[in-house]
Order: sequence, then structure tokens, then C-alpha cells
Amino acid sequence: MTVGEWCRSAERRLARAGVSAARLEAQVLAGHVLRVDRSWLLAHPDHEFNNLAGEALLQRREAGEPLAYIVGRREFYRRCFLVGPGVLVPRTETETLVEAALAIGLPRSARVLDIGTGSGCVGITLKLERPEWAVTLLDLSDDALRIAEANAATLGAEVRLVRANLLPPAGEGFDAIVTNPPYVATGDPLPREIREFEPPMALFAGDDGLDVYRRLAKEAGRALAMQGLLLTEVGDHQADRVVDTFADGCWTLVAEWKDLDGIRRVLAFAPPSRLPVP
Repeated sequence: MTVGEWCRSAERRLARAGVSAARLEAQVLAGHVLRVDRSWLLAHPDHEFNNLAGEALLQRREAGEPLAYIVGRREFYRRCFLVGPGVLVPRTETETLVEAALAIGLPRSARVLDIGTGSGCVGITLKLERPEWAVTLLDLSDDALRIAEANAATLGAEVRLVRANLLPPAGEGFDAIVTNPPYVATGDPLPREIREFEPPMALFAGDDGLDVYRRLAKEAGRALAMQGLLLTEVGDHQADRVVDTFADGCWTLVAEWKDLDGIRRVLAFAPPSRLPVP
């Protein structure tokens, strides 16, 4: 069987399985088997292909396993990150969080904390874009920290990794906190590949999806420097409720950013005043 024949057959099967980008994903799987990029694949449709090797991967994708888990990587902000079942698959909309952090005018030697780092894609990208920043990656999951550490080593990012539940043990005075926290409500419908394969602790945040935002509004101020800001990703059509949650904790919304689909995706908050009450 040639690679062109296999890709056409795989495309039909993936389409029947409900994969929207069936042609692209078939080509990615074939390229993974042959250890070649997509451009080489398209230029050599008559190259011999190992059908058995391709079949094993194809069946995993038909069963709903995310493509990124199967091939073990995902592109984020023009870089390739290792991913696996212990972390969320990096998504394009989360690049908005990186853009926001780069745009807020942090000091040259800023200290930045990435809460719930997962694969490390946000914090590592910030370190690579601003090498003079001191970036800390924090997660409660040992699996996530192992993957983040591997990505930092592979990409040459000198970051600090901390295992903790939401915040480091000490306040530390960060100039910025960035986070893509769990924000899915328990009963919300999700695509099969997310619901059945991605880690629940990185997805779900109580009956209304706001539990982690409530904790951040209550606790995150102690980890920020005097002029520090908290930047958080929010779910689709969730921005107003998150703003209200932080307002209840006396935080102030100072900026927001939309993603490429025009959805309010990232909010920046200033913490409650630390001035003593007269």
C-alpha cells in the first residue's frame, strides 16, 4: 500500500468517526509513522507505507483519543510541545493568554507565576519570549510537572517548577500571575475526546465552573507584588461571571483580550488595595 492510498482510506474512516479535519489528521498520522513532515508526505504519495503501524494509530483516533496524545506533541505559539494523557492538549485560544502577558508592560526582570501549568506551554513560551523574566511553573499533578520539565529541557527554558495546590507556600511577590484554570461546569457537555481522555482535574471546577476563580479571588492577592496583575483565561461566554466573581473579592478588571474568534478569552485583574484601612 502507498502512503497516498492509506491516507485516503484513513480520511474516510476518520470522517465516519466524526473527525472534522479528517484529511489533515490522516496525513499527520501517516507522517508520524514515517517520521516525516506533512510537506514530504504530500510530495511522495507513492512511497510504500506500513499499513499495520498506521492501523494501530488509526484505531486509537477512531476511538476518540486526541491526536496530540497519539503523536505525543502539539504546536503552541510556533513551538512543538510534548503532551500526554496527564495534561490538557494546548489550544490555539490559550495563545491569547501569552499575548496578553507580553502586552501588559511587565518590568524587564519580572517574576511570573504560571498556575496550573500542565504541559508548561504558557510559562515556557513566556520564558522563551522574554528570557530575562524569572518564570515559575506550578501544578498539583506530578504527571503534569514531569511533562512540563521535559518540555523546558527540550526547548531550553530555564524555569522553576513547583508542586503545590494553587499557590506556592510563600507569597513571593510575583509581578504577574498567568493561569488557564479548570473552568468547565460539572454537567457541561464536552466532545468525547476531551471528556473521556483529558484529565478531569484540569477541566472541571464545580457545578458552575467558577470554583477555581473563587479561590483565586480569595487567595491569589497574597502572591502578587504591589503593582502585580493576575491574568486568567476564561471559557466561552463566561467572562461576565468571572468579572463578577473577582469583583466580589474587590479585584478590579483592568484589561481584557479576545481570541481569534472574537470571544472574550483573557481578563486581567488588579488585586484589592493593600493600603491599611484608617
